[in-house]
Amino acid sequence: MAAASRSTHPRADAAAFEPGSPAHFEALVESSEDAILSKDLDAVITSWNRSAERLYGYTPHEAVGRPISMIIPPERADEEKKILARVLAGQRLEHYETQRVRKDGRRVFVSLTVSPIRSGDTIVGASVVARDISERVRARRRAEKLQEVTSALAREAEPDRAIEVLLEEATEALGADAVAVGLVTADGERIELAGSRGYSKDDFDAWRTFPLAADVPMSVAVRELSPVWSSSREDVMRRFPPLREADFRFEALAVLPLVIEGQALGSVSFSFAEARPFGLEERAFVASVMQQAAYSIDRVRIFDAERRTRQRLAFLARASEVLVESLNEDDILVGIAELSVRHLTDWCTIEVLDDEGGLTNAALAHVDRSKVKMLGEYRRQHPPDPDAQVGSGPVIRSGEPELIARVDDELLRAAATDEAHLATLRSLDLVSVMTVPLSARDRTLGAMTFASSDPQRAYDTDDLELAADLGRRTGQALDTARLYQREHETALTLQRALLPQSLPEIPGVELAVRYLPAEAGLEVGGDWYDVLQPSPDRVDLVIGDVAGRGVRAAAVMGRLAIALRAYALQGQPVEEVVEGVNRLMGQFESREIATLCQVSIDPGSGAGTYVRAGHPPALLRAPSGEISELTGRGCPPLGWLDELEPRASPIRMEPGSVLLLYTDGLIERREFGLDVGIDRLKSAFAASSADPRVIVREIPTALGAERVPDDIAVLAARVG
Repeated sequence: MAAASRSTHPRADAAAFEPGSPAHFEALVESSEDAILSKDLDAVITSWNRSAERLYGYTPHEAVGRPISMIIPPERADEEKKILARVLAGQRLEHYETQRVRKDGRRVFVSLTVSPIRSGDTIVGASVVARDISERVRARRRAEKLQEVTSALAREAEPDRAIEVLLEEATEALGADAVAVGLVTADGERIELAGSRGYSKDDFDAWRTFPLAADVPMSVAVRELSPVWSSSREDVMRRFPPLREADFRFEALAVLPLVIEGQALGSVSFSFAEARPFGLEERAFVASVMQQAAYSIDRVRIFDAERRTRQRLAFLARASEVLVESLNEDDILVGIAELSVRHLTDWCTIEVLDDEGGLTNAALAHVDRSKVKMLGEYRRQHPPDPDAQVGSGPVIRSGEPELIARVDDELLRAAATDEAHLATLRSLDLVSVMTVPLSARDRTLGAMTFASSDPQRAYDTDDLELAADLGRRTGQALDTARLYQREHETALTLQRALLPQSLPEIPGVELAVRYLPAEAGLEVGGDWYDVLQPSPDRVDLVIGDVAGRGVRAAAVMGRLAIALRAYALQGQPVEEVVEGVNRLMGQFESREIATLCQVSIDPGSGAGTYVRAGHPPALLRAPSGEISELTGRGCPPLGWLDELEPRASPIRMEPGSVLLLYTDGLIERREFGLDVGIDRLKSAFAASSADPRVIVREIPTALGAERVPDDIAVLAARVG
């Protein structure tokens, strides 16, 4: 009766739960939302409340009497020893964050507060209050991971690297078994895979590109600007029937669009080997990662577009330099093909129209020089067909550029003439091809073809625009070179017709001359030489240079040479000859300028006079080998002034002396001044033979005159 009375009497129950009573403390522990347990100094569990059961999965009956190590991960075994050591030292451990293991094996993150339990002055155990902070830790880790992804993406400036970072970080962040990134193509019609992890090569190749209108998850996510979450394979197959025949081997799928200002750049697909739910927090986290990825990819794409624009402008600037470096047609085309394979393409060929309307391969280049020979052999066996349906033929006929963004086997079969030809075409590894016309003055002169062999490098309309611009510039340069070549040939023909065909034979004087016409277009035309004998005791050596180039300079030179010859053959002194020629130039329709050096010598005595009108000084080598410059008083060039008063300077040539006259092309160089050029000439003259024929042959070669873009005349005379 007493026992029954104690359990039912209100006053008795109230007294039992009075604050501070054992029952009161026991009730507090049992009703706490925190897991509360105790353990003795041997780390054996001595009490276990209901919240501990909810947190760890063990009932009090299963937990009490067992070692605390049953809920500690193996890798954290030393942690309990350290905690117990602090308890024995009388210390209280607060808010210690760690991991524990549930009965079902899952890990939970907990915050522990551990306090010593005392009996009098003796520590007999420890109480442990554990709070589940798993969600807080996951949220913190998601935020950290989001920051890591954002930082990693922000560091990248290359589109490919940004995609790689996204693949690496997003896969780890979501724990996916495979991930793929697809970007919308420039025409907005397709999605093209930019990278993947975890998929086989066959899977990647099968889905390398697919229509944006397709009923597949990545396309749907882009079109609807909304994520696709499928937690099981059955759900994936039900929602996307086309995947039933695609050998989809995963159990769950998450696809999120990459969206900027309401426009989808593409989408990211995560595949999971096991079925799984996608919680709200996880969905929000992945969406945040994708948004940051979209911002970064968009930033990188904008930066890359700006950089490509700068690179293209730099490429065109360099191409313009190449196009003006030479006026030789072959040099121009080979140079531009070589430049193209360094900056724009894997291989390049250039075809030009011949006089009969056929196509001739004028240049070819490959980024891999070992393949140039193979490419040349292919062109030899399969020359370009003007009547073909693709390539140089139709581009030349229409004058419009052609872009084949992706070369497939069907196209190769259509282009091949037989199976052997098809095999050769396949061996070229064509991925993408552009062909542009070479145009100038409303005429098409030929075509340039650019081919990519890199599967990741498909040409687009921006590339075609750049190639077409290059084609226009090359066509204009080619047209100019041909005009220059015709002018060059005309000027050279006129020049040679006006220059003496042979030198006179004069007793007591050995003569030799060499004329080197420039090879670069209009540089021909201004230099001339002459040897006259007005009387038995007078020989005139003449060398001159008309300012300007081409046919006009050659024509002026011819008029001056004829006038000078007429004045000199009348026996006039050299100063009067020069003055007369200057007066004649004043009668020309336009002002012309010319330099001149005329030396008049008596072969018998070696005495004479000379006039130098703005021309480089002639050199005289004495029999002793000493070199002197015939600087004289000099006067301005012919045509510079209306009235010219040239004064003659004396000269004496001892028997065995050699006189050297030359035009400025022999000594002028961009890298140094005239003084240095004359010093180099004097050294070469001093080291040369005394034979005029050897002198005019060796000295230009010694000074590198054959590589100078200017015509050169050299006249040597030895007396005695």
